[in-house]
Amino acid sequence: MGKNINIFMPHDTIRAFMAKLDLWKCQIQNGNTTSYSNLDSALIHSYLDFELKKHIITHLTDLKAESMRYFPDIDEKREAWKFIRDPFQCEVADVSDGVQEEFRELKFNSLAEEDFKNWILRRSGSSTFLFTL
Repeated sequence: MGKNINIFMPHDTIRAFMAKLDLWKCQIQNGNTTSYSNLDSALIHSYLDFELKKHIITHLTDLKAESMRYFPDIDEKREAWKFIRDPFQCEVADVSDGVQEEFRELKFNSLAEEDFKNWILRRSGSSTFLFTL
């Protein structure tokens, strides 16, 4: 990883791409081609035909499935990343069984939580960062 790059940045980028695939698929299902400027221009005086719509939806579905195969750890529902970013915003049930006891102790340790938030403030150089956690 390069300077000022951490594991969260590419993870977030990949998750955003997966969400865009879902959005584009939904738009095409509704006949909305605005995300596809060339297609939108070509269809200015006509409608998206059923066969083309089916091919685009199939392609987007396959692309997401292949992306999930290539990046198996990318899961929107996975809370492990949340624990790493801010353990005090995560629920005990979201961490693995083997560390739940220790996590419970940490979660209710107000001094550790205050130290963590102060550390975040020092790293960011701004008090507004706390509100984005």
